[in-house]
Amino acid sequence: MNTEGDPKRFVLAGAIHGRLRLAGLSAEEPWDAIRLIYRTEAELTARTCWDRRWIVRTVHELDHALSLSHGIPVPIALTISDALLARAEQTREGSGG
Repeated sequence: MNTEGDPKRFVLAGAIHGRLRLAGLSAEEPWDAIRLIYRTEAELTARTCWDRRWIVRTVHELDHALSLSHGIPVPIALTISDALLARAEQTREGSGG
């Protein structure tokens, strides 16, 4: 997880049917934050991903995206702050949370 002074990092994910699909980790695998795909804020800006993905920085924003994903046939593309990893683990596909 981020420590103060480190560049901000984000995890690539998708929201579908109220659950998260985390890039680098299948629903059948146990939680392992090391396997997630991380990007820094600078990398996302350089790749112009900001306009294609929702940037999620708070639990409220994450819960809102998950709520909106019900009934949508394709995942909503997200970049989630690594400060939200505990919430991401609770809401990922395959978790009991």
